[in-house]
Amino acid sequence: MEGRRLGRGFTTNAPQLHLSEPLRRTAFNRLFAAIYLSAVLTLLFRHVRNLFIYPIPNLLSLCITSSLFISDLVLAFMWFSAQAFRISPVRRKEFPENLKRITRDEDFLALDVFICTADPYKEPPMNVVNTALSLMAYDYPADKISIYVSDDGGSALTLFTFMEAAKFASHWLPFCKEHNIMERNPQVLFEAKHHSSSPHFEKIKMMYEDMKVKVEHVVDNGEIVDEYITDDQRRQAFNQWTNGFTPAHHPTVIQVILDKSQDKDISGHFLPNLIYVSRQKSKAWPHHFKAGALNVLL
Repeated sequence: MEGRRLGRGFTTNAPQLHLSEPLRRTAFNRLFAAIYLSAVLTLLFRHVRNLFIYPIPNLLSLCITSSLFISDLVLAFMWFSAQAFRISPVRRKEFPENLKRITRDEDFLALDVFICTADPYKEPPMNVVNTALSLMAYDYPADKISIYVSDDGGSALTLFTFMEAAKFASHWLPFCKEHNIMERNPQVLFEAKHHSSSPHFEKIKMMYEDMKVKVEHVVDNGEIVDEYITDDQRRQAFNQWTNGFTPAHHPTVIQVILDKSQDKDISGHFLPNLIYVSRQKSKAWPHHFKAGALNVLL
């Protein structure tokens, strides 16, 4: 598995990224396809003979015979077009753990992820945040990941939730890497029946629950109280929500919550980009719902 054949007996010691092997049922599939093809050709030959060789007594019989012929032709084409998946079936096995052995982190492609939401009451912000946190904790170079959150409802509550999530992410990402956590959605992990009960796990869980309580309190009240606005950067961001700001009529709001060139987690590694975007909307022109939001992100 460590060697890869290059041709004429030459091999390289580079580890494989994937392996494929033919399945045992290949011969049976091909035998069945040959028998089935013979039956289909026999049926089509019978239709052709009935249509062009033997006389048809009336128009009704001609219509019925022609309809059956066309139907069988369509079904035969559908069956034939699906045989490519069965003639040479293979089993594939991937080795993602070998990727970093042959590729440097700087060679990974940049990954942009779009997350769309519209209403903090129909789509609870904590659900959207859990999605973003699981994406940020991908087993992928963090400086190659950029997450764009499209809030088509233009809600300050959603922005506040992601600001809180950014603080939690500085603890969550190192925790996932240190303990090799595969389920990187915090809510799913903490609700699982079988999980670790280490002090570190309990500490992270308590931080998540504190964030959840704070966010749900803000959403239930429908406003962000001053005690949660802890610095001038937050105050400046939330000052964009003026009295005339409505979900259907508001200016563009773009807030860089995390910058991969500046923000680091508690272990000193850079965090992924996290950008909040609420596009400009006006009652004077159509906004095309989610399609319009995705166009803006692109």
